[in-house]
Amino acid sequence: MSELYKVFSSDWKDCLDYSDESLLELYNYESYGGEKPKSNNGYSHGKKWLNLHVEMWKEDIESGLLFKKELYEDEKFPHWWLDSIFKE
Repeated sequence: MSELYKVFSSDWKDCLDYSDESLLELYNYESYGGEKPKSNNGYSHGKKWLNLHVEMWKEDIESGLLFKKELYEDEKFPHWWLDSIFKE
């Protein structure tokens, strides 16, 4: 998932940290309730934007503004991941 987080935070890649330390920081926070990630943690930002996009996509698909096919045609989104969020 860390690679997907990078996709969703790539617009801010110049000011975010994608170090192994940042990845471990998010993992510990999510898995064990550790310290909240630093404000420049790229993985944390990516996770936030990923979740927001998925919710917006679902709303847009339901209202007919977006088709799943459009997302599957975009090469930056792996099909295994799209399958997991659109399983019915």
